[in-house]
Amino acid sequence: MSEEEQQLIREQIKIDLEKGIEATQRKDIDVYMERLPADLVIYDESGEVISREKQREYVLRDWSIIDTTLAIRMHIDSIDYLASDSVLVYTSQFWKRMMFRRDGVSLDTIITTQKHKETWKKNAQGWCGYTIEELGGTILINGIPYTE
Repeated sequence: MSEEEQQLIREQIKIDLEKGIEATQRKDIDVYMERLPADLVIYDESGEVISREKQREYVLRDWSIIDTTLAIRMHIDSIDYLASDSVLVYTSQFWKRMMFRRDGVSLDTIITTQKHKETWKKNAQGWCGYTIEELGGTILINGIPYTE
């Protein structure tokens, strides 16, 4: 695969990731979901396997307690080009937001970071992320590290 082809794949994936970020900022579930293939699978750090339908449920739940997204970024750290229609994408996410406490009124500043290993495949719609494996990250609540 040529460098030009690799750069084109990277740009197409970056555009899709940015579309997901914009949808998250606007809390637009339809735009968020239209990016996800029907057979999406997410493997979270706890070992839970999350389907596309479960991801929609989790996103709506999470968005309901977010007052404002202050900053959100997704960086492509590297890409392993497996074939012309299949790649592994390693990403780093940063998300700073104001979230409601359980009282529904008070707000905390939450910063999360998360690294992902994502399998992307080219289909009729273009490049889509098919599997996501969470590789670890951090959580800060009002600047204080959160540990479970």
